[in-house]
Amino acid sequence: MNHNRIIARTKEKINSLYKVNLINFKQFRGFKFVANKLNANIFEELHESTFKFVIWKKPDIHFIKINTDGSVKDGLYGCGGILRNDKGNLVMAFATPLNKCSVLVAELKAIYEALKICLTFGYWKIWLEIDALISIKEISVEKKGNFETFYIIKDIKRMLSHLDYKISHIWREGNSATDFLAKTGSKLDHLTLFHNNNIPFLLKGIINLDKTGLPYIRV
Repeated sequence: MNHNRIIARTKEKINSLYKVNLINFKQFRGFKFVANKLNANIFEELHESTFKFVIWKKPDIHFIKINTDGSVKDGLYGCGGILRNDKGNLVMAFATPLNKCSVLVAELKAIYEALKICLTFGYWKIWLEIDALISIKEISVEKKGNFETFYIIKDIKRMLSHLDYKISHIWREGNSATDFLAKTGSKLDHLTLFHNNNIPFLLKGIINLDKTGLPYIRV
């Protein structure tokens, strides 16, 4: 029996097993080429995982980069944010509990608190980076929000008018510092500021990883 006959019989067997659902595309995950050669139907169903690298980037010199996040989980509500300089070093971070609210409001509250800190301490050039696209849309477009978000959006826009700023989106995998802070805030009793002398160990580790440009993997 020559090799062509062996291949033909293998294809026939694979097709037979596939038609009666004894095998499926999952058995060929990671082997698109093989699946394509053996059975076109399997190939059509085969969707390999795609990976995206997410990297936290340092701001330009003289700018402060701000990342924020909100947390609504298991009846706990909080938000947090972090300010870093052009070296990627911590300037300040915060975490605070919130009253019961939606995820959007928690995200907006985080932005609000971060901007208050900027105006209080005189950080006039900022890069605001958020992992919630809806929050970016809410504060970027000419709209006033709904009954739940009207006043906080108004306050955010008022504060932004005093700043030299830009806003961008980052995937949540690259926003792990503020994910930690938001969840921490949901378990606190009051607004807490973090500096280099009281920074949580885990947050310090995340900051150091971000500084190196180590990519996070988004599946």
